[in-house]
Amino acid sequence: MAEENNLLEEFKDFNKELEEKILEANKDETKIKWRDLLPELMAAEVFIIGNFSEQTNALGDKMINILMIQKDGRTIVPFFTSPKHISAIVTKEKNSFDVLKVNTVRFFLSVMGKPSVMNPLTQYSRAFSPFDMKVLAAENLDCAAQTEEEKAREKAVAAAKNAEE
Repeated sequence: MAEENNLLEEFKDFNKELEEKILEANKDETKIKWRDLLPELMAAEVFIIGNFSEQTNALGDKMINILMIQKDGRTIVPFFTSPKHISAIVTKEKNSFDVLKVNTVRFFLSVMGKPSVMNPLTQYSRAFSPFDMKVLAAENLDCAAQTEEEKAREKAVAAAKNAEE
């Protein structure tokens, strides 16, 4: 419980301005505010929940099993703009989980083909279809910050090119 309180305290104002805009966009029946807000959402970092497994990928990084929800026979992947919204679907007393902060574009790319809901069961909620996610990720790929592995790979390629010259 102390761990959860620390997370909430550390990120209490995380994405605060973004969430204010999400509330306004959800009230806008014309959806113009959502259109204007999407690039900012794509550049933002969001939270996903799951459990780190003992399995590792090819780079030796631990893999995470992302929480997915079954609704009406469909699998939906939740994500959150703030840790305070996580308690809408999971509680520390009932569930054991890890929280991972990730860029929205990277999250969309990692769950391709699965519908997703931002901040489910809250007034900050919005659903994204697999098509929406694919288009938004492609349009905003430049918003995805490079990982340390990508930076190292890029540096190695540049060094190899310099060595050839």
